[in-house]
Amino acid sequence: MASGQSMVIMIVFVIMIFGGLAVFLLSISQTVSQKEYHNLYVHNLLLSVMRTDTGYTDPNCKLVSDTLGCAFTQSTEYKCGGSGEPCIELANGTLTNYMDRFELVKKNFRYLFIAKPETGVRIDPETGEPLVVRIGDKSLETARIDKLKTVYIIPKFLATGPYNIVVELFLAEK
Repeated sequence: MASGQSMVIMIVFVIMIFGGLAVFLLSISQTVSQKEYHNLYVHNLLLSVMRTDTGYTDPNCKLVSDTLGCAFTQSTEYKCGGSGEPCIELANGTLTNYMDRFELVKKNFRYLFIAKPETGVRIDPETGEPLVVRIGDKSLETARIDKLKTVYIIPKFLATGPYNIVVELFLAEK
């Protein structure tokens, strides 16, 4: 009979330990706020788009980030894969296409991609203006509303030294 009582006491003791552990874990856990979730979403969205394969085997055009880098570092006559599209056109088309695929962005958010060199200026031969890629709702850049922003740096190494392209993604609710 003594072994039966000790077994019951042991079971109660184990239940108390697991119950205490559950209460402890629940007390230290936090729920992710909507703002933190949206910040994480924007960051991961930009990373996903930048790392998306374009279908070209040319190393200057393999990923979306590569095409943006190519647009700022190669001549305007450079075509992806030798006979494909110019880098800037491929980057514009690919970014627009992939952003349209994200259902949450399409339904609830406006977006703006901006890509520009960190230092130095490349002149767009068509317009004579500094080359800056802007895709999406251009009013978000100067709008005074609550918007989320994340930054991605595309490092390139040229004969003149390191060259960074800064890509920013802005999201704001519709």
